[in-house]
Amino acid sequence: MRCSRLLGSSCALALAAGTVWAVDTPEVEPNDSKAAATVVNLLNPGDSLSGNSTSATGVGLDYFRVNMPVQAAGIYRNRLVITTTGTAGHTGTIRGLNQTSAPADTQAGIPWDGVVGTAGTTDSTAQTTSTATTPPRYNQWYSFGRPGSMFYRVTGTASTTANYVSTWEQVPVNPALIGVFAPGQISFNWNGQGHTTDTDMWVYDSNFNPIQGYGNDDSSAALGGAPIATTATQSWLARDFAPGTYYLAVSNFNVVNDQTSPSDDNFRTGTIMDFPGIALNNSTTVNLNLAFTVTDSTSLSVAVPTTKVDPFDVNWFVFNVIPEPASMSLLALAAPALLRRRR
Repeated sequence: MRCSRLLGSSCALALAAGTVWAVDTPEVEPNDSKAAATVVNLLNPGDSLSGNSTSATGVGLDYFRVNMPVQAAGIYRNRLVITTTGTAGHTGTIRGLNQTSAPADTQAGIPWDGVVGTAGTTDSTAQTTSTATTPPRYNQWYSFGRPGSMFYRVTGTASTTANYVSTWEQVPVNPALIGVFAPGQISFNWNGQGHTTDTDMWVYDSNFNPIQGYGNDDSSAALGGAPIATTATQSWLARDFAPGTYYLAVSNFNVVNDQTSPSDDNFRTGTIMDFPGIALNNSTTVNLNLAFTVTDSTSLSVAVPTTKVDPFDVNWFVFNVIPEPASMSLLALAAPALLRRRR
């Protein structure tokens, strides 16, 4: 059942009685910029935001600041799906910022010099809905159980005179286990893996925070020490890892979070998010081969077959870094899971 935030007292009584209401937050004009965005505090899947737009300029720009609730730590796939009782034609976008690229890495090859880009202030498009998806006109992103925010915008056309509703959907994501690796330098390579997909990736820590500088879009032999002749649109990352649990986000171009690109990335001007706690992909291309290999300081190398199945998907993985000799016994335990995944 849907409940407007304008009916706060009745909603509160229902919640006190144990009923979970789907809460709608209507736009509050003027909300035609990030600074004037209507605040939406999502609580439960089924919540929504709504408004009216008949243009893609001026007052037709409906901005919302969408805040995620506190949940159990984990990876969650979220969607806002636009519907209307009138003529379809609205466009939803997740907003972000530009970045000023870091200077090219001053330390040729490996190791990385530790420099990253600088977040800009220009409102930029991070992701746009498509009429070709199922359902049509949805935006998709990933959250991690802690408070996170993003700017979301809806625009219309002259024919979209009826109100729109954007409804929140959410499902948990279970990251696939890669294995156990030794501490020290670990490399991730998408070059020479039997595909030409333009890949993008980022490493997250055990608390699902993206690690500064631990991402790559395009590889470079000169900047990052990639095992290629010059440059490629496929990813390569070589970084030092202390013992711990790590998560890996993999998709095609462009993977977006709040982090600016490191200096050894050959593409350093991608859009970033305004706030932490959100990750997304901006591509509707499907059935993409994203296979890669992971190699640690002992030359242990694991091939990881994986495919991007649906629009805007990011494939998530988990791996552990454990010192010898414990890593060998844990690797033996992880092997059956890897074998099952390859079948």
